[in-house]
Amino acid sequence: MGLYDDVLVANGVRLPRFPADASPSDIGWQTKDIGRPAMQAYKLTADGRLLRREREFREKTPEEKQTAAADHGFDSWEEYVSFCEAETPDERIQRGVGLRAPDPQTLDEELWLDHNIHDSFEFHGRSDDIEDGFHWSYEARFTRGTLDAIVFLGERGGGHPDDYRPDAPVRAEFS
Repeated sequence: MGLYDDVLVANGVRLPRFPADASPSDIGWQTKDIGRPAMQAYKLTADGRLLRREREFREKTPEEKQTAAADHGFDSWEEYVSFCEAETPDERIQRGVGLRAPDPQTLDEELWLDHNIHDSFEFHGRSDDIEDGFHWSYEARFTRGTLDAIVFLGERGGGHPDDYRPDAPVRAEFS
């Protein structure tokens, strides 16, 4: 499978040959084409920009650590950490703690920064709630950070653009 990036498609973005009664924002889109995939999140906006999500983290406060410990049934953060370090993965899963060690950091701020792309990238998504078993594939084309067009590429599973809504255009122009 490998690494990929998520692409959030905002309400108002027109995708060619996408059902008119559905919203592209309801689908989890992915790409491997924006630089080197690194499990980043990008957002394609209705005004034709590509934004990249950046996050800043900070150390949890003692109160936040105590709350996290209590949420997992421990009396203290130290007891929670000690349990996770001493027990086997099976015992941690049985207790409902999970495989990861307790994280002393928490999200402090989430920013969406202009990615200013001058390139194109493919993105793919599917939703059985919209069209059973259909995989939409698109190419977004940018010039100096501005979206020029989104082109319908068809179905990833080998379909052709004419197989789905053949009367609809395969390209949406943006200005």
